[in-house]
Parts: sequence; C-alpha cells; structure tokens
Amino acid sequence: MFTKYFSIKAKILITLFLNGKINFKKIFNIVYSSIAYNFKLNHSSIFPVVINMELSNKCNERCVFCRDAKGNIFDLNPDKEKPDEFIKKGRMEFDIFSKIVNEVKNHSLLIIPYVNGEPFIYKHIDKVLKLLNKNKSGSILSTNGILLNEKHINLILDEKLDQIKIHVSGFTNPIHQIEHRMGDVEEIKNNLINLSNKIKQQKSRIVVMIDYILYDHNKHELELFRNFAKNLNFNFSIRPGNPFKLKELGYKEKKQPEIDASVIACEWLWKVLTVNWNGDLLPCCDYVVWSKTYGYGTIASDNNNLDQNKHIVPNIKSIWNGAKIIEMRKIHTTTGRKTIPICAGCNRVGVEYKY
Repeated sequence: MFTKYFSIKAKILITLFLNGKINFKKIFNIVYSSIAYNFKLNHSSIFPVVINMELSNKCNERCVFCRDAKGNIFDLNPDKEKPDEFIKKGRMEFDIFSKIVNEVKNHSLLIIPYVNGEPFIYKHIDKVLKLLNKNKSGSILSTNGILLNEKHINLILDEKLDQIKIHVSGFTNPIHQIEHRMGDVEEIKNNLINLSNKIKQQKSRIVVMIDYILYDHNKHELELFRNFAKNLNFNFSIRPGNPFKLKELGYKEKKQPEIDASVIACEWLWKVLTVNWNGDLLPCCDYVVWSKTYGYGTIASDNNNLDQNKHIVPNIKSIWNGAKIIEMRKIHTTTGRKTIPICAGCNRVGVEYKY
C-alpha cells in the first residue's frame, strides 16, 4: 500500500544527471560504499553518499508526534535525566554548512539541508541553495508547504533544486490540523498550484512529491489529495502515520506493523551522515531528537566558542572512516542493532526518507 519510492528515486537520478550533478567520483563513491556495506567492511567510501544537515530545528506547524502545543521538541530518549526534558533549539552557522559542502562537493551525491525543522525558516536558505547549485551538489528539501510562497518558489527553481517534498495529513483544515496543529492546508494547496504553474512556465526539471501521512482519521481524504496532486502533475506518495501522542488527544491510531530489523546492520552507517545544527556529527536523523547520543565528534564554526569538552574534528574526511564510526559499524555487523538503545528501536532498512 505504501510507496517504496522506487520511481521517485529514478526521477531524482535522472534530474541529477540532466542538471550536471553526477560525475565519476560520485559514482565511484556510491559503488564503493555499496560494496563496503554488502561485505560489511570496516571502512567505507572516502565520503558519505548523502549528508543531512539540520539548518534549524525550528518549525511553524507543531506536529503532534514531534512537538508539544508550545513547540517544544520531544526528547525521545527514555533514559533522559528529566521526564519533561526537551531538545534544545538552534540554527547552524552558515560557515559550518559551507565548510562541509566545499569539502564533499565532488564526492557526495546528495546534500540535504533539513532534518527535523522547516528549512524555509532558516535565514540563510537563499545562500544555502545558491552554494549547492554553484557546486553542482544534488539536493532535496522537505517542507510543510506553508512558507512555499512566491519568493521561495522562485528561489528553488532559480537554484535548480532537484526535489521538493511537501507533507500533508488531510485535504481540509479540520483533518489536516489534527496532526499538524498550526498547519493551513488551504494555503498549502494554493502554494502548490502556484508552484505547478511556475514549473510549467520555466520548464523546470524539479521533482515534486506530495507526501500524504496516512492515519485512520484522514484516510477518507486520501483520494481527494491524490487527485489534486495528479491534476498538478506532481508525484504522490503515502507513508504510515506516527501515532505518538495522538492517543492523548483521543485518537485511537494503530502503529503500522514493521519488520524485525534488530539483526540487520544499518546501511546508513556506510552511506549517510547527519550533521546537527550545532555541528555534532551523528549516525542518522533520529539522533537529533535523542539526548546524550553516540556521536562521532563536532565540526566547529570559526565563529563559535564551543564547549572544550567536545571532541572537535577538522573535517568530514577525518571521521568518516575514523575509530568511532568503525566501532559502530563493527557493533552492527556482529550483534546487530539491539545493543545500542536508539538503534534497537529502529526497523528501517535501506536508505530512505526519514519523513
């Protein structure tokens, strides 16, 4: 029932090729990392295939599974020091972003400037997309669509963004706002219509995907949004909803059945790196909402006065096949995910969208 993104991945690769964002070094990096993962080698490719960077973890929708009604980000670590502890908010210094892009631009296939926040809130989003375009770096954005206004539509088309994903959870506001508290789906739909018109005018290659988050309470509006997306010539996907905290609001949502991946080594450790807004280098996207995480170190901004207790690393290359990540690859290879608390509860396989 749920989209596995095969056709989307193919369209993105075609778009990257047509936009001149694939070269021999990137292909070699992909092939080497795939071999390293399949044979469970300690060392992977010279750089990650994909790098996710949290520009800012602030958001303007306050989704129920992610934040409370005041916008505080839930800390998903059950062993956090205080039961009411939340994840600290912040934004990335642009020079950290540019330092990483300039280092990996010839080898990493995708640099994705979002993790848990709304990327259009970041004050330097124009500089971010201009830098990626200048360096022929493939990129994807995920947005709730509220700030996908005329200014930002022109920006993503002018800077040749390769894909944008807009997540929704209803065709009408009474349904959409059950999960997306501060969302306005009518405004989002108007923005999508404008985006479709602009794409046609400019003959852009951007891949647009409407991501419908499916629950029992919104399944009756699924086909309405599917037809809406079809009329705009946008891709449409369905992903299972996250029932976390919905029960407290009176909605009896069932968690979707998942495979048991406890003994499967996570592919992300050989292919993907996540960079939090404060420069922390992390194994995957889930670590940004899990306090006291296993990290590889911190890449510093020249303008930051960082905690001297942090393990500061000079660049991405120094940690990608360093001692800490090799240790984690060995754990996953020998015992699977069950010995690392945050990994033990994850059943994802392959390298897919987090959201």
